[in-house]
Amino acid sequence: MKLSKLTLAVVGTTVFLCAVVSSASARNFSVTSQTSATLWRRMDFAGGIGGILECEVKLSGSLHSRTSTKTPNTLIGYITEGTVLRCARGTMTVNQASLPWHRRFRNFEGALPNITSRAETIAGAEWTYREPFGITCTVRRETSSMIHTYTIGAGRAISEARVSGSSRCGEFTVTLSGATTNVTNGAGARITVTLI
Repeated sequence: MKLSKLTLAVVGTTVFLCAVVSSASARNFSVTSQTSATLWRRMDFAGGIGGILECEVKLSGSLHSRTSTKTPNTLIGYITEGTVLRCARGTMTVNQASLPWHRRFRNFEGALPNITSRAETIAGAEWTYREPFGITCTVRRETSSMIHTYTIGAGRAISEARVSGSSRCGEFTVTLSGATTNVTNGAGARITVTLI
């Protein structure tokens, strides 16, 4: 009787330790699609004297591979298309010559293997905005800073994308903010993120 209890305890501990080691050793992310399209119905640009610009922005891109490491600052892909569809206040245009913008892995949150978000830094973005009162300013790629944070929800699908960051524009500092649930593979399907 004691031997069978001891055997059961050893087997249970072994299974537990194998599960812990397996999840701790997961060093790569795997996504279901190398392409992505994110539509912000409202992305806010604040910091000038004319108030907040509210624009509808679509960003599309690709990843180099469906798998990537968790190494910070690793180049993982590009933003290949940036389009301002309309603005409720002021106007804004993306400098198309600045594309593609670089996507670099930043960090993740949550305890392995159940991560809750994955972030990347977008480098090289360039845009020009005109505030309602006529002030025009161009954010240059050398001073631009944009972070995309993807919330990972049920079924490990990306449920939300948030944008944040700040950039110099002449004598002003422009801050970005906005969130959207409209993140797909470009064909309407959700993207899932897993650890391997």
